[in-house]
Amino acid sequence: MKTLAGFLWLTLFGHLLWSTACVGEDFVNFESPHAHSIALSDDHSLLFVVNTPANSLSVYSIDNPRKPTLVSEIAVGLEPVSVAVRNSNEVWVVNHVSDSISVIDLPRAVVVATVQVGDRPGDLVFAGNPPQAFVSSMTERSVYVVEPIRLQVASILPIPGNDPRTLLASRDGNSVWVAIHRSGNQTAVIPHTMAPEPPLPANEVLPKAPRQGILVNINDPQWKKVLRDSPTDEDVFEINTTDLKITRRYSTVGTILFNLAEHPATGDVWVANTEARNLVRFEPELRGHVVDNNVTLLSRQDEASVRVMDLNHGLDYRLLPNKPALASALAQPTDVIFNQSGSLAYVTSFGTDRIGVLNQEGKVLKRIELGDGDPAEADPRNKRGPRALALHPSQNWLYVINRLSNSLSVIDVSQSKMITEILMTDPTPAEIREGRGYLFDAKLSGNGTVSCASCHVDADRDGLAWDLGDPGGDLFNNGSATPLHPMKGPLLTQTLRGLAGERIFHWRADRPGLTSFNGTFPNLMGGNKLADIDMELFADYMKSIRFHSNPLAETAQSQQGEHLFNTELAIAREGKNKFRCIDCHKRSGGAGSTGFTGLIKQPTKAAQLRGLNERLVFDGPIKVNSFGFGADGASASLSTFLTNSHRFEKMAVEDRQALEDFLIRFPTETPNVVGKTITVTPKHAAGQEVVQKIQSLIRDATSESCRVRISGLLGGRTIRMGYDSEHQMFDFGPDSSQSLSLASLLEQLAEDQTGVLSFIAVP
Repeated sequence: MKTLAGFLWLTLFGHLLWSTACVGEDFVNFESPHAHSIALSDDHSLLFVVNTPANSLSVYSIDNPRKPTLVSEIAVGLEPVSVAVRNSNEVWVVNHVSDSISVIDLPRAVVVATVQVGDRPGDLVFAGNPPQAFVSSMTERSVYVVEPIRLQVASILPIPGNDPRTLLASRDGNSVWVAIHRSGNQTAVIPHTMAPEPPLPANEVLPKAPRQGILVNINDPQWKKVLRDSPTDEDVFEINTTDLKITRRYSTVGTILFNLAEHPATGDVWVANTEARNLVRFEPELRGHVVDNNVTLLSRQDEASVRVMDLNHGLDYRLLPNKPALASALAQPTDVIFNQSGSLAYVTSFGTDRIGVLNQEGKVLKRIELGDGDPAEADPRNKRGPRALALHPSQNWLYVINRLSNSLSVIDVSQSKMITEILMTDPTPAEIREGRGYLFDAKLSGNGTVSCASCHVDADRDGLAWDLGDPGGDLFNNGSATPLHPMKGPLLTQTLRGLAGERIFHWRADRPGLTSFNGTFPNLMGGNKLADIDMELFADYMKSIRFHSNPLAETAQSQQGEHLFNTELAIAREGKNKFRCIDCHKRSGGAGSTGFTGLIKQPTKAAQLRGLNERLVFDGPIKVNSFGFGADGASASLSTFLTNSHRFEKMAVEDRQALEDFLIRFPTETPNVVGKTITVTPKHAAGQEVVQKIQSLIRDATSESCRVRISGLLGGRTIRMGYDSEHQMFDFGPDSSQSLSLASLLEQLAEDQTGVLSFIAVP
C-alpha cells in the first residue's frame, strides 16, 4: 500500500494530469437551463458562480468589487444550474442531470454531502423558520423540502403546473413562489376532425388545403363546449412555508417563465417571461413578431392583479429589417433583480446580450451592452447569453453570469458600462461554443426580438402548437406519394435534443437535413439567411444536444409493450399491408428513416419516441397544458392516441396499456446511471454498505460504457481521479502510471478526519 505522504505527492501532479488530459474528450452537451446561477455571500466578500460545462462551482473573492479574483473551483454534480447560500460556511448547488444537491463546506472548499432530490431539479431557495431548502423538480412537477441539518427530504409538494422550475423566497421567509416554466397560454388545438374548413389559399394556383386543426383560446365561447377538458393555466404559486400549502395562484403571467424577484418596498413579485403569439395563424403573419418579451408584476395583495410590462413597448414590428430595434431590443428576459430601494430593476436580455434598466413602473430607462461592437450587429459565434444577476450592496457593481460564453461580466452601474469579463474554465469544444449562438441570438432576426430559442427554449420546446403554414406558398414534395400543401395546420414544437443520426426533420419530413432550416431566419424571424459555413456550424451544434435520462424504470408491463412494439404485425396497416411499430420507428431514438404516416390527414414523419414522459400534461384530474400527443398535440394521452388513430388496428386493452407503458419509458441516449453520486466521509468509509454502493455504481456505469470519477479532499489536498475498468483501479488520468484500489482509497479516507470523496458516474 502506498503511504499517505506518497499519495499526496501523486495528488498534486495527478490533478494536473487528469484535469488537462480529459478536458473535452468526454464532453456531453445537455444544454441545461440556468436558474439562480450566481449569488453573493452574506457578508458580500465572496461571489458564487455555477460553472455548468465544468461541473463545478467557481468561488470569487470580491474584496475588490470591480475585479473578482478566483479563490477556488469546487467539483459538484453534473450540470449545476443554481446556487443558494445557507450560511457563511455552506452553500448548496442544484445539479440538473445528477438530480441532486451538492452541499459545499466553504472553509474546506469541498462537497461534504450529496442529497438526492426529484428528477431534473431546477432551482433552490432557503425559507421558513427554521429555514429549510425548497427544491423544484421539473418532470415530477413537485417541490422537495429538505431538512438541512439531517440532510433528508422532509416533504414533497405536488405542483399543478408543467415544469415548475424557478423559485423565490420572500424576504420574511414565510413564502416561497414557484414559477411554472412551460406554463402555457390558454390555447388549445381543435383537431382536424372537428375544425372548420381552412381558408382558401392566397396563391390562386394552389388547390384547397387539406383538413387541418385550428388553434383557439380556451375561453372562446365558440369552442368552450368542445373543449370540455380545459387546462388550469396557473402560472405562479405561493407556498406558505409553515403548513406547506399553496395559498395563492396567479394566472396569465406568461407562456415561458424564468426568474422572479420581490420588490423590496411593495412586496410585489416581478416575473421575467415571454408570451407566445401562437394564436396568430400562418408564418407570414408572425414574421418578426413571434413572442412578446415581458416582465409581469404580481400584486401581493390581490392574486387577480397581474400587470404585464412589455420590454419592447412601442416597437414597430411591421418594419423589417429594423436596425434601431436591433440596437435596443430586449429578448428572452431570464432574470430580474432590484436595487436596495426598489427604484430600479435590472433585467437580462439573454437573446441580445444586454441588460435592461427599468424604473418602478416597468419602463425601460436604458440598456447596458455586454460587448464593444455595434449593438445592432449579430455575433453568434461569440454570443454571451446573460442569464442571471447579482448586485453588490454598494449598488455600483452588477455581476452577470453569461451562460453561452461561460463567463462573468462586471458592470459599473454608475457608468452603465461593462468594465471587465472573466472567462471560466470551459471544456466545451469550440464547435459547440461557436455553433450554439445561432440558436439563441435574437439579433439574427429582423428586429432583435426573437431567436430560434424563443420557441425551442434552451434547445428544447415550448409545449405549444403553432400554425406556420403559408397561404401564398407553393406545393412541394418530400418524397411521399402526396405533394405537401404549404398550409399545414397546427403542429407541436419539437425538441432539438437527440437529433444526431437523423436525416429528415419536421413533422411532415419536409426538411432533408438540418441545414435546410436556413429559410426560417428570413421567413419567420424576418432576418437574413445564414452563410452556408455558418449554417453548417449551427447544424453540427444541434446534433450535439442530448436528452437527459428517462427516470422511469422498466416494468414487467413495459417489457411486454416492448415485445409488442418489436413483433406485433397487426399494430398498424395500410391497405393490405400490416406493420410492426418498429417498421416505422426503426431508429434507436424511435424516429423513422423514410417511413411516413398520415395522422393529421397529411404525410408525416414517424417522430422520435424519446421524451414522451415529459408530455404527460393533458391527462389526469388536473390538466396543466392542452397539448398532448400526436403531431398537433390533440390527443390527451398516449392511450387516446393509440385508440383513436385510424392507422392503428384495435388492440386488446392489456396490449394497449403495455405498449403505452413502454413508450412512456422509452430510453434516451443517456443511461440512468449518469450523474449518480455517492459522497463518502471518514465516518462511513470503513463500512461495508458504502463499499457495496460504490461497487454497484461502478458495475452499472461500466455496463453502460460510462465512467466513474472521484473528486474531493484527502490529506488537505484536492483530488481528481478516474476509474480504469480494465485494471479495476482508480488513477490520475490516462497517461498516469500511478493507481489506487477502492479499498486503499477508503482506508486512507477513514484515517483522515478532514477528508471527503465523491464518486460520480459520467458519460
